[in-house]
Amino acid sequence: MITIDDLEVRAGVRTLLHMDGQTLRVQPGDRIGLVGRNGAGKTTTMRIIAGEGEPYGGEVISTSEIGYLPQDPREGNMDQTAKNRVLSARGLDELMAKMSIEQERMADDSDAKRQEKAVRRFGRYEEEFSARGGYEAESEAARICASLGLEDRILEQQMGTLSGGQRRRVELARILFAASEGGGKSATTLLLDEPTNHLDADSINWLRDFLAKHEGGLIIISHDVELLEDVVNKVWFLDAVRGEVDAYNLGWKK
Repeated sequence: MITIDDLEVRAGVRTLLHMDGQTLRVQPGDRIGLVGRNGAGKTTTMRIIAGEGEPYGGEVISTSEIGYLPQDPREGNMDQTAKNRVLSARGLDELMAKMSIEQERMADDSDAKRQEKAVRRFGRYEEEFSARGGYEAESEAARICASLGLEDRILEQQMGTLSGGQRRRVELARILFAASEGGGKSATTLLLDEPTNHLDADSINWLRDFLAKHEGGLIIISHDVELLEDVVNKVWFLDAVRGEVDAYNLGWKK
């Protein structure tokens, strides 16, 4: 859950938002559309809610995991493959690398004692890998990537070789992969700023279904009106004139 109390957001000397005595909460099952005209401060406010920026006043308290997709996401190690970037959301990339090293030692080392140690280390890593979902989780990550238009050949490339749009889709896949841990029962709060950028129609349809089924909280900024209509059950409207937020419950939606 995220609790936002008396938040004040400024850009220079201009006040974008002043929640005078107001409290807003994001709870599991809340799917909130953060809307307002251009320049109202949606992206700045989202950054602060995500903990990536400091408010001028008030506070934001989060008690759940957060999956944040900014418009310009941090992209991590540019030498890492796209596949490993996605798997790193659950620490699977490091375990797979360790398992691979021990497999090589088991095959190449002629010393019986060193081989035995490599076998034990491999067993420990594989046990942990299995506890985190193992090969099933790897397949799940591949399905998410494919659904976002990331082909196998792209996943094998280093992040630094990909276009900006491809890297952004990798980051979205990484966030959704982390949020899908636990068989769809994740309590992760997703904060998504224009998630449909660089997605084709099929990927947008898949994302719409994913978000509609997500059991954690969600705040989304999007110019895709149809996506908002289908997914959100609450609206936070940032009024650029008053510098205030109006919260609406869409009572006909669960």
